[in-house]
Formats: sequence, C-alpha cells, structure tokens
Amino acid sequence: MPVFVGAGTSSFMKGSDGVGVSTMTTAQRNSLSGVKEGQFIFNSSIGLAQYYDGTDWKSIDSPPLVNQVSIDGRSSASTGVLDRTTPSTQTIIISGALFDTTGAVVTFKGTAGSQGTVSTQSITRNSASQLTVTVTAAHFLEADDPYDVVVTNGSGLAGKLAAAIDVNIKPVFATAADTNIGNVSNGQSSFGSLTSVAATDADGDTITHTISSGSLPNGMSLATNGTFTGTCSSLPSSATVYTFTVQAATTHYTVTRQFKISGKDTFHLTATGGTVTTTGDYKIHTFLSNGTFTVTNVGHPAGSTTVEYLVVAGGGAGGRGNNAGAAGGGAGGLRTNFPSPATGGFAVNASSYPITVGDGGSGTTVAQGVGNNGSSSTFSSITSAGGGGGGGYTQNGNSGGSGGGGGSNNGSGGTGNTPPVSPSQGNNGGNGPGASPEYCGGGGGGHAQAGENGRGPGPGTYGGAGSQINIDGNNYYWAGGGGGPSWNNAAPGGNGGIGGGGGGHTPNPPNGSGAGGGSAINPGQPGGPGDGGPGGTNLGDAGANTGGGGGGATNQASGASGQGGKGIVILRYKYQ
Repeated sequence: MPVFVGAGTSSFMKGSDGVGVSTMTTAQRNSLSGVKEGQFIFNSSIGLAQYYDGTDWKSIDSPPLVNQVSIDGRSSASTGVLDRTTPSTQTIIISGALFDTTGAVVTFKGTAGSQGTVSTQSITRNSASQLTVTVTAAHFLEADDPYDVVVTNGSGLAGKLAAAIDVNIKPVFATAADTNIGNVSNGQSSFGSLTSVAATDADGDTITHTISSGSLPNGMSLATNGTFTGTCSSLPSSATVYTFTVQAATTHYTVTRQFKISGKDTFHLTATGGTVTTTGDYKIHTFLSNGTFTVTNVGHPAGSTTVEYLVVAGGGAGGRGNNAGAAGGGAGGLRTNFPSPATGGFAVNASSYPITVGDGGSGTTVAQGVGNNGSSSTFSSITSAGGGGGGGYTQNGNSGGSGGGGGSNNGSGGTGNTPPVSPSQGNNGGNGPGASPEYCGGGGGGHAQAGENGRGPGPGTYGGAGSQINIDGNNYYWAGGGGGPSWNNAAPGGNGGIGGGGGGHTPNPPNGSGAGGGSAINPGQPGGPGDGGPGGTNLGDAGANTGGGGGGATNQASGASGQGGKGIVILRYKYQ
C-alpha cells in the first residue's frame, strides 16, 4: 500500500512504484496558495516536473542537442551555406536530439549587425531528433554571419549549434544560357571578341571555371578565370557549332551554364596584296602603285565577305599662264563606300583583283599651256577618273574626277564628276574672271569643294578642299584641288586644297607662294617663287598618293607647272 506523507498540494506518495508528486495542470498550479520554496509538482500541461524557487515555477528538463543543418536540400553538415537571394523561401532541416513535443522554438542568431536574430516562417517537429523550418532568405545578412542555430524547448532550455549558417550568394553568369558567343577560325589566338562566359560572385569569392561537359574548338582552352586561351587549329571547312558547359565553382557553390561557339577554318575574308596593316578588328591593304588584291577565302556570312574601299585617281596638273592667268589642276576622282557594315560592303569572291593606281598629270612647260590630266585608278568595277588639268591664260580647264580651273581670260572651269557616278567623285574647277592678263585663273576642284573662281589682280585662287576619310585609321584628307598663281605684281599664290593640293606660283618672291594642302598622307608643295620655277624642285606639286591637283604657274616660272599627285587604293575588311 502506498503511504501518503504530508498533506494538501505539497504531499507526495511513496510506494513500490517510486516516489510521486502531485500532478496538475498549469491552471491548477497557478491557483495554489501557500506555495513554499522547494515545492515540486508534475505539470501535465507541459509534461515536465517543476519546482518553485520562491519566485517562479521552474521546469526540470534536459536541454536539446543541435548537431547538423541541411539547407535547401543539400547534405547535412555542421555548417551550411544559405543564398539570401534565391529562392526567397528556403527550407532548413535541423538534426539533433531531445526536441520536445511542447512546441520547440527555432531562432537564428547572428553576430552584431543590423538584423541580429532571424525567426522562422514555420516549424514542424518530425521527431525528437529532427525539425523542419522555413525561413525568409532575405532576412539573413552577410554582415551578421555566421549565424548560430538555437533550438529552445518548452522548458525554456535551449541547445545551440554555433556558426551553423554562412550567408553567401551563388556565382552568377552574365551571359544567357545557350548563347552562341561568337566565331573562331584557324590560327586565332586572341578571343577578346567573344562574349564572356565567366561568372561573377557578389561575395568576392574566388571562382574556378572549368568545362564540365561538351567541348571547345580544337586548340582552345578555358582558363580558371573564365577566359579563353590557346590557338585554334585543324578546324573544319564548314561552320560547326560546338556546345559546352561551363562550371563556375566557389568553396560554397557550384553553378553551370551551357554555351555555344562556332568554329570554321576561317570566318573572315583573307587576302594578299599591297602593304598590309591592321587597326582594331580590321586588316588594311594599301596600294601606292599597281598591284593585285588576291582573295584566298571569302569567309562566312557570320564573319566577313565584303570589303570597304577608297579609290583615288591621279590629280591633274596646274596650267601655265601669261604673267598670271593660269589655273590650278583638279583633284583625282575619289570613290569610297567607307564606312559600311562589315558584312554590307563590296562583295568579293575568292579570286584576284587587279589594282590600278593612277599617275598624276605632268606639269606643262608651254607658255599659256593646259596641265595634263591625271590617270584613272581602279579596283574591280570601281573606277575613279583622273583629275582635269588646269587651263592656261585663255584655255578652259579640263574635265575629270574634279575639274581643272579655267584660265583668267574667260576660261571655264572643267566639269567634275566626269564621267558621272553616284555619289559624286569630285567637283568643278573655278572659272576665269575676264579678259585680262592681270587676272587670276580659277582653283582646281577638290572632292569636297569646287575650286575658287578667278579674280582681278590680287592673290591666287584656292583649290577646293578634299575629304577626310580615315579608312586606314588615320584622319587624312584626300583629293584637294590645286591653287592658282597670283598676278604679276600682286599677292601670294593661292593655297592648294586640304588633302594634298599643290600651291600656286607667285612671280614676285616677296609676296610669297601659295601653300600646299596639308592634313594628308603627303602634303602638297608650296608654289614656286619668282623665276625659281616649280618644275625642277617639285614646287607646286601635289602630295604623292593623295590625288591632289597641281598648282598653277606663270610663264615667268622657268620650270613646269605643278604636277598632280599620284592616286591611291586602300581596301579594308574585318578579319577577327
């Protein structure tokens, strides 16, 4: 028989089944009176023994144990990594022991920071050794990691797994999946034109890139920093798409993404001929004289199958006058399709294209003579006409790519853009002003501007300006017209047009010669002073390979009038 010792709520029972204490609910416990320090009860509401410490009831329990976490389906470990960016809600499984049935509470306590403690969205007790909770990922901050996982039982006793959660962000690829990042061809070792496949990490963690599946074109490799190295070789003659997967790994995360790249023996036009230089992604062939542009491969539509061209003919020579009276030579015709899209220029085939570079017209030694025309320059179906020679005292300027100026005695300027093409290859020469030997003839036409009309006694007329075309990577002007000579006792000779035009002669040395047109591959020469004569010293000559017109001379010059500048042909195409 059990024996009761004591009385009331403080009594206990002693018998063969052990020692018992009073069992009651929390509500019953709270209604007790005369409770003394050290008194025991069993609280059926929470399933735990409790004692009174003189102030409050305290539960008697073993604290829970927290051993491992598994975050968002990854393997369990003493430390897990949580991506605060995705997904927005993440599931954490907590493993341990002694998780009670009274509604354990889970919190995540960070280091000192703005967020501090993170609570759960939901909690499920799977067993005494496992809890499943959901959390709002964005509530975790890197500034507060690592986070401790704290499980608190209903007794108030808690267990902790220190530094259990490291807040981190997965590496991110900037390039979309299955993007074709570009083209490569045989011999290519520079891959800066390809779209990047490298990932970035917001946490600043080191990323190691590898190819996890698929393959790159032969000779290419992926460096650990996500850039391509090597030299492509033995690629197929037809375009082939290579599919590969890049793995970007940090100490915390591994992400992958599939990309594509096209490989072919060459995607770009290849050719020989002239002087070959490069600027940016373009190869440039410059012909200063006759030659052959030989296309060995026309590339692929995704690369280059066309060329851009600048074709400048030889410039016309200046005329020779009576005292003054003569005119400047017209610039050679200029035709170009620059700038044009890499795949939208002049289509070429795998064949040879003869290149003709026109000579400049030679100066005349004949008093009151007309300067000689320049010769045409050609590339394939593109022909630029030679510039027209400048007129003498009474003569008209010759027509051509740009027209020569007319002589002072009612000479008409030559017609530019002859034969006509669109866009225009040049402009007219300036007209002579009237029936007087004391007048100045017109300036030669330039590609961008007509020659200046003649005037009465005074400085020589200016040649028309050429055009700035930087097809070779330089800001050169081309095809400036020749300047006319000044009148006998007047002012300086006329300046040649910018882009290599020759300066006009002056019969009176103190008044100075016309300046040659500059800003060109070779500047025009100034006109000759006095009786020095422009011919033997190249004074008044247009700049070589500019297509500029020659400067006009008076009959007081002992040499010839200024000769026209030789032409040039420049071809450009994308090569990488």
